[in-house]
Amino acid sequence: MIRNLLLLALLLPVLSFAPAAGGDSDQTTQRWLHVRVDESGPDGERVRVNLPLELVAEILPMIEADDFHRGHIRFDGHDLDGMDMAALVGAVRNAKDGEYVTVEGSDESVHITKEGDLLLINVDEEDEKVNIRLRLSVVDALFSGERGEMNLVAAVKALEAEGDCEIVRIDGEDETVRIWIDKQDTAD
Repeated sequence: MIRNLLLLALLLPVLSFAPAAGGDSDQTTQRWLHVRVDESGPDGERVRVNLPLELVAEILPMIEADDFHRGHIRFDGHDLDGMDMAALVGAVRNAKDGEYVTVEGSDESVHITKEGDLLLINVDEEDEKVNIRLRLSVVDALFSGERGEMNLVAAVKALEAEGDCEIVRIDGEDETVRIWIDKQDTAD
C-alpha cells in the first residue's frame, strides 16, 4: 500500500510529459511545472521539462490510455479501489500534526508525516532517497472526482494556486530527479 501511495504522489507530475503546443503567456503570474533529471556517468542523460501549469491542465483531458480518461485516473482493481480517498484526506486534514507512518526495514525506511497543510513522504533506500511534499489542498483536489478515481486536472489547478514549491526530489546513486513549481519558464 505504501508503494501505491508513493506512486499516486508521483503520477501527477510524471503525466506532464505529454506532448504540447502552447501560446503566449504572462510568465510573471503563471506557474510552470519543472522536471529535471540528471543521470550520472559519462553516458548519463540530462532531461529538462518546463510546462506552464495552465497548458498541463488543458492537455490532460485530451489523453486517453488504459485507466486514464479525460484527466482522470481510475484505480479499479488496485489496493486503493473501494477506499473513500476524499474522506481519508479530510480526516488527515483535521488530525493533529505528526508522523503517521513509520516503516523501518533492513534496506529501506518510509516516513509519512503531516505538518500543517503539508503531507511529507520520505523514503530512504540503500541507494536512493525520495522526498515528496504535497499540500493537502492539492491532495483534496486530486481526490475531488468520483470515488475510485483521481482528478489530475483539479490537482494541477490547485498546484497553480499554491505558489512556488518543490514537489518531488529523488537523490539516487545513478540519478537525481527534481519536480517543482515556480514562475520561471526554465529549469536551471
